[in-house]
Amino acid sequence: MKNIVSRCGFRCDECVAFIGRSKTVADRERAAQGWKKYFHLNFQPKDLHCKGCLTEGSGSCPLPGKDCEIRKCVIGRGMFTCADCIEFPCKKMDERMESVEKVIARYAGKISKEKYDSFIAPYDARRILNEIRDRRVDRVD
Repeated sequence: MKNIVSRCGFRCDECVAFIGRSKTVADRERAAQGWKKYFHLNFQPKDLHCKGCLTEGSGSCPLPGKDCEIRKCVIGRGMFTCADCIEFPCKKMDERMESVEKVIARYAGKISKEKYDSFIAPYDARRILNEIRDRRVDRVD
């Protein structure tokens, strides 16, 4: 599967709830259990079959929900992701990432690589968006 980065920088293609990865009830149950354990989020497995937020009418990421302020902002500014914005990282991104960065600090190096890569790394949007920005700068130089 190719890299799919959401408007806010989540890696959809690595997300345990993304439709391309979450194909069975067992996959969705695993996603719900992981998000509950690491992020203290309570989702029903039936609600974790995400189509992403990249196109209109495609559904929305369950993590920020259907009224995602970052998605609205990015689309309103005519950009593809926050990496395109001169104001990155802004207050909205800082607020979104605060909880993720606490989880990263709590679990980095303390859980298996497989669990970290499945349940935490795909949501490290600040790192992901900075990598996108760095690649763009490399191409210009």
